[in-house]
Amino acid sequence: MNRTVISGVLAAAPFAFGAMRYLQTGSDQRMLWMALAAHIGAGVVMLAGGRRAGLVLAALALAVATTFAALVAYRLGASAALGVWPVAFVLGFCVTASYAVRPRRAP
Repeated sequence: MNRTVISGVLAAAPFAFGAMRYLQTGSDQRMLWMALAAHIGAGVVMLAGGRRAGLVLAALALAVATTFAALVAYRLGASAALGVWPVAFVLGFCVTASYAVRPRRAP
């Protein structure tokens, strides 16, 4: 599998998790909104980082994506920290990994 495909699968995974949760409950859209927030958080960091790629930028993107996802979950009524933070981390990790494996374009 090439890096573009892997990146796409990792980027779509949080939305797939959210869709599964919605289909299981019939009404809980929180994970879909958390996935969107994680994408926005990581995207802002990666956009600000420009062409620089590295562990520090990836760690910052992971932290921001996880925090954005958790804040959205709390805003939408989640209250169990032991449930919110691990889910937010997994969503943020998928999104950040998607950016990390994405092929870079030459300047």
